[in-house]
Amino acid sequence: MVLSHLRSQALPLHLAIVGLVPVMNNRPIPPPPGQGLAPALAFLSIIQHNCLGSWKVFLSLFESFKGATTYPSIVLLQEPPVNKAHLPSFNGFKFFFPPVRKPRVAAHVHMLFLSTYTVLPRFKGVDKVLALDISSNKPLFGTAFHSFRVINAYSTNTADHRVHSVSPEVLFPDLGFPLLVLGDLNIQNPLSDPLRHFLHREISSSTPCFGKAAVSGFALLNPPGEYTRFPLVGNARPLVIDLAFANPPSSPRLRAGGPPSPRRVPTTYQ
Repeated sequence: MVLSHLRSQALPLHLAIVGLVPVMNNRPIPPPPGQGLAPALAFLSIIQHNCLGSWKVFLSLFESFKGATTYPSIVLLQEPPVNKAHLPSFNGFKFFFPPVRKPRVAAHVHMLFLSTYTVLPRFKGVDKVLALDISSNKPLFGTAFHSFRVINAYSTNTADHRVHSVSPEVLFPDLGFPLLVLGDLNIQNPLSDPLRHFLHREISSSTPCFGKAAVSGFALLNPPGEYTRFPLVGNARPLVIDLAFANPPSSPRLRAGGPPSPRRVPTTYQ
């Protein structure tokens, strides 16, 4: 789970990854009285989470927001629970998902955020990618732009370890306005986990994605070595497979609030 804050209007753009928690954190946090009722519209607050198809995980995630001072503006889900082609709803949010029977990604957007900004979903022709186009008649989130896009992706392995279900070209389009790319990409790379020893197969699997990100000038927002996936059973090692990137129109105004600053993906990466 990645929580990001982007300051709006005249304040400088600020994206801070302030916490990553185990995928199966199933204990809801009791809400403080009178808190957690709406997002703070001075920020763009985004949470991403893989629900593993579990309604219990979904409810635990949304109930945990009540322990915060505000709800997030946008919640990006991978592997959302689906029952008879229906996704779960949560009071105060409107959800968007690809028009298929079993979508692999979804987005829940707070109603107050929707009443303040125009949010249009865009589908990339696959059930594992969902884009949200945010627009306003005023500059958005401290930038000079009136448009802002967020991509939620769930990319899985194929028979060829160098090819994933979501192509790098879909993940990292060349846009002239700010773009954040978040999702469970199921790739491992020394840039996101520098202390781990990597197999050649793992490097070659992540190279197409990181290579396209580098060519397009994206910055990696994950703090190095901050795990995003913990094993449910056994002694498997935690992983960093949930990644967040920012394109050039947004990354020059990014600064970290606690974790290290966003790192430009090296153009010479092999």
